[in-house]
Amino acid sequence: MGDREVIPVHAYGFFTVSSNLEVNEIVVYEYADYSKYYASIVKDLDRLNEELGRLAANMQSFLDAEEVVINGERVRPRVVGTSLGFRGDPEEPYVAFFVHFRGRPRRGLNYYENIYEEEVAEYPYEAYWVFPPEAVVESVECSGSAEIIEGRIVAIRVEEGERVVGYEKIIFRLP
Repeated sequence: MGDREVIPVHAYGFFTVSSNLEVNEIVVYEYADYSKYYASIVKDLDRLNEELGRLAANMQSFLDAEEVVINGERVRPRVVGTSLGFRGDPEEPYVAFFVHFRGRPRRGLNYYENIYEEEVAEYPYEAYWVFPPEAVVESVECSGSAEIIEGRIVAIRVEEGERVVGYEKIIFRLP
């Protein structure tokens, strides 16, 4: 598969955080695939599984290069599943990655921190963090724009071409 065949056009990240700081993440990358590469492999289970395995390993290598910290302890996000689908057109595939990690909660202030390579966003993306009902998000530090919704949901938006500094921090309170 060449870079010209499958072009990333948008991404979403959905993070749900439990009261014991178990984080389940779904990252969805949307593509323009004018060569219909992904459509060509879905009918061949071996090729599909091989591609999904390659994609999962590639995503895992990106996660391994990041430094993810919860309350001062490094945690290791792990890809636990990968799925390929289409938005109704074989030229518009998406790949979903299912990721899991966990931290140790504290009563009172807690924080999530992520340090990664600085870059310029090649496509727009959003990340949504949903904390448990009893949590309160105190502050968000990130590239792009961040909004705290109803005190416990964080929406982060980054536009194509925007400089991403490679650092995120969310401070939140647990009872």
